[in-house]
Order: sequence, then C-alpha cells, then structure tokens
Amino acid sequence: MDIDADVVIEVGRLLDDAEDLATLPVHELVKRIRTILQTRLSDQAIEELVVDMATKRGLPMVFDKPAA
Repeated sequence: MDIDADVVIEVGRLLDDAEDLATLPVHELVKRIRTILQTRLSDQAIEELVVDMATKRGLPMVFDKPAA
C-alpha cells in the first residue's frame, strides 16, 4: 500500500477527535479525508489505514457503506 504522510496525520487527528464517539463511522471518515486533502490513495487504501489506526487505538468501528 502506498503511504501518504498527510493522510496518516489527518487520520490520526480525526481519530483523536472521534475518541468520544460510541462507534467510529469508517466510511464517513474516508469522505471527510477526501474533502480535506487531495491524495492519490484510493478510498480502499484510506479505509484500510483508518481501520488499522483505529484498531491500534482500540476504537469501536461501524462500516456504514453509503447507499449507491
């Protein structure tokens, strides 16, 4: 997987802000990152990064795929 340091930093910041949520909405975070940053990473790569970083922090997640 490609690494984009700006995305890693932003995911960390968003996870810090989300620690008080009951569950972390993974797909919503991917959408937020897309609106904040321009990156060549795919949505799936960003999602994997979010899941990996949230898992390491012990944060509960929900995978609420948006309706097509």
